Amino acid sequence: MAQESDIEKTSKAASKVIGIPDVTDFLQTGCTVLDFAIANRFPGGIPIGRIVQIFGGSSTCKSVIASSILGFAQRAKMGAYYGDIEHTLDPRFASYYGLDFKKLTNVKDFDTDDAFPATIEEFFDVWLSKIIFKDTKCTILDKKPKIVVTDTITALPAKIEADKKMDDQGYGAYRAKQMSLGYRKYLKALSYSNTTLVVIDQTRDNFGSAFGGETVPGGKAQMFYPSVRIHLKHGPAVTNTQEKVIGVWTSFKAVKNKVGPPFRDGQFKILFDYGMDDISSNLYFLSEVQNGKAAAKNKTQHIKLWGEDKQMKSWVTKIEGENLEEKLREEIWKVWQEVYRPSDRKPRTFS
Repeated sequence: MAQESDIEKTSKAASKVIGIPDVTDFLQTGCTVLDFAIANRFPGGIPIGRIVQIFGGSSTCKSVIASSILGFAQRAKMGAYYGDIEHTLDPRFASYYGLDFKKLTNVKDFDTDDAFPATIEEFFDVWLSKIIFKDTKCTILDKKPKIVVTDTITALPAKIEADKKMDDQGYGAYRAKQMSLGYRKYLKALSYSNTTLVVIDQTRDNFGSAFGGETVPGGKAQMFYPSVRIHLKHGPAVTNTQEKVIGVWTSFKAVKNKVGPPFRDGQFKILFDYGMDDISSNLYFLSEVQNGKAAAKNKTQHIKLWGEDKQMKSWVTKIEGENLEEKLREEIWKVWQEVYRPSDRKPRTFS
């Protein structure tokens, strides 16, 4: 019989003490409608202790969502780790969405030389293990809630791929296998240590299919192991009075969800020099419910809220001026429950 690894022993010991971990804690994303679509509860958000995948095409605000999530984690006094593997995000740009790079918890603080991993094997066995476990022997779990963002994990090469020359080919399948192995190896430890792994992926054109479409690189593990998968797509641009683009609407859909009902969708608004405009996103959701999707695209429809009937711009001014953001979120939750109300059938009984 093969000897059990330290990770297997730790997972078994933890399961005996605390049993199967339940998803009770959530962290907000900065978009109220997205929070409700994932958790189906108030205030909602991404689940703590699970793997969450955010994927979409180029410039679909994936890093924006990740920065907003890490910003909420910092303000909630959680451990916030950002693996900018692509080395593309600007700290000043991320600050628009609530992320303070100076307050990020780096793995280099835990006696390692590199702030970011160089290979897939290093990401799982060195970088991620130092976040999950308190000691180097991987025997004591750090159960403080933590958020780990990798942007993007599929940009990492496998070790055998990194050691070879550029003209050596044929390691794509091996890289996918190492990705799957890493998820299997640390899946239980992630859950028991209250570590949320947010994986960002950019879709590619699927040339291997006769019907085209999009695919996520990294193999089937990228679709199999996450508890929540959010697909982002481009929406209409936001322009000012000079017809210059100052923001964008992004549509989302929960294509996989194991903590709430799947396939719920919506839109949120991003202003490039402001951040995530949650007020306008919430008002757009109300406009869809009251006026229909076709009329809501006009963005100037009258919205009835709290007994008053005004246009969206008037509501934004009033809500910001009177600090009614929390009251608006509560109103959105009431409407959300009504829109997604279960069927009127008698509840099932299990006897």
